[in-house]
Amino acid sequence: MKYGLFGIALGIALQATTAAAASPDLLATAKQADGWVAWHVPMVADAGELCCFSFRNHDKSQPECDLDGRSANFGTDDDYKRPGTDTLAVYAHVTHARIDEVRAYASSCAVRSTGTIRWIENVEPQQSIRVLSDWLDGSDSPRDHDFALIAIAYHADASATRVIAARAEPSHPGKEREDALFWLGQARGADGAAIVERYATTDGDPKLREQAIFALSQSHADDPYARIHAIALSDPATHVRSQALFWMAQMKDNRAAADITAALKADTSDSVREQAVFALSQLEGEQADDALIALLRGDYPRDVKKQALFWLGQSGSPRAMQFLDEALTKSR
Repeated sequence: MKYGLFGIALGIALQATTAAAASPDLLATAKQADGWVAWHVPMVADAGELCCFSFRNHDKSQPECDLDGRSANFGTDDDYKRPGTDTLAVYAHVTHARIDEVRAYASSCAVRSTGTIRWIENVEPQQSIRVLSDWLDGSDSPRDHDFALIAIAYHADASATRVIAARAEPSHPGKEREDALFWLGQARGADGAAIVERYATTDGDPKLREQAIFALSQSHADDPYARIHAIALSDPATHVRSQALFWMAQMKDNRAAADITAALKADTSDSVREQAVFALSQLEGEQADDALIALLRGDYPRDVKKQALFWLGQSGSPRAMQFLDEALTKSR
């Protein structure tokens, strides 16, 4: 499950109505009348349902987008695989023959609104990507960039990867590059992961390499964990290695405890070792307690054991309390 990966204020209007005639020029057809216009394109596989979610007391409600409202939690949820999840609905709002808003959701996503929308049929995915990319290039709004990148990222067509990858190049501002890398990792499969890994291992900016590691951790491609593990052992920057160890712990991979412990043994940086202990404390369930107890029982520097003792105490689990009680009893 990957809902709530990002929260974005929404202020849009939509309601299903009759379809407009298809046109070879998508942009010209879209601008024929003010208001909301929409079209369908194939959606990337295994994306879950791209929709809006509401939360109350940590419970997630039925996904639904109130397109007249001002806020909603927006993300993907792998638990929802209803009919239409393999199709993306792209929405564009037109004012005075100019697109001023863009949104995209899985076609299965429930929506409500007092507004109306024109539907354009038989839209080619590359046409859709071109319209969205041109609109993105013409906007200076970070909010517009967010929504346009999301819309492009979930198109199944391979040209979407190329469009997003171009925005990760060094000629773009840092924030735009980081956003592009995130969506390459989140939605663009093996091709996107390969691009993200290249930046994670070769870019001259350590901050961008850190963000690329996070993006890689979100990938659905084959074994992103192994790629991040390699970075944790080789990056020249201590903070980048630390971040790699942290994301290894978050990926729910059975190799993480042993690999992080081995990295802790091999790394000569005090700060990396400290972050490695913290990463071990973030493992799931008893894995964290077992890894920390192994540090306390093993041949490790005193500062490592102090950190392990601290995080074990923070655990508060029966396993942790039992070990601490036994250790205190022996010390008497």
